[in-house]
Amino acid sequence: MNRSSGFRCLATAAVALGLTLSACASTPPPETSQPVALGDPALLLDGERYLEYRVGVHVEATPQVVWGLLTDAPRYPEWNSTVISIDGTIAEGEEIALKAKIDPKRTFDLTVSTFEPNARLVWQDGGKAFKGVRTFVLTARDDGTTEVTMAEVLTGSMMGMIEGKLPDFRPSFDAFAADLKRAAEAG
Repeated sequence: MNRSSGFRCLATAAVALGLTLSACASTPPPETSQPVALGDPALLLDGERYLEYRVGVHVEATPQVVWGLLTDAPRYPEWNSTVISIDGTIAEGEEIALKAKIDPKRTFDLTVSTFEPNARLVWQDGGKAFKGVRTFVLTARDDGTTEVTMAEVLTGSMMGMIEGKLPDFRPSFDAFAADLKRAAEAG
């Protein structure tokens, strides 16, 4: 094989690999650009190798009160009916171990990737093959109340094989939002 045909082979392989890699990319549906609705049942958005669950709730409490609940790992089971336990410290860069009632035999090892007090919290796990990212956003209102949204985005090259084995997270999202609202408003 001469140098020219070797480069052509390499270029063809790179193009084929590029096409294969792009075919594995996750593509969200257009609805993901819409804001999370407050007070509606949890919503599922389904795209190419992409799932997003989202829910929003208006809470008659300050962002500080809501934030206190969201970042107090040991107390989650006291107010949240969807969580069995969270071990660790919920803070930027920290790792936490979450056990949820939706899959009680599994421990989710999560990394807190964003920690903006009273505003935004993100935890995630996984990698390119399968990744889950949960985002909480707190928006203060002028009347001292808080709009809270929670979204979990599941992506990765393995989504096609995994998606059918995943449970429907909407009921647990609805329960989480209701539990958070009740606990925050109880003070």
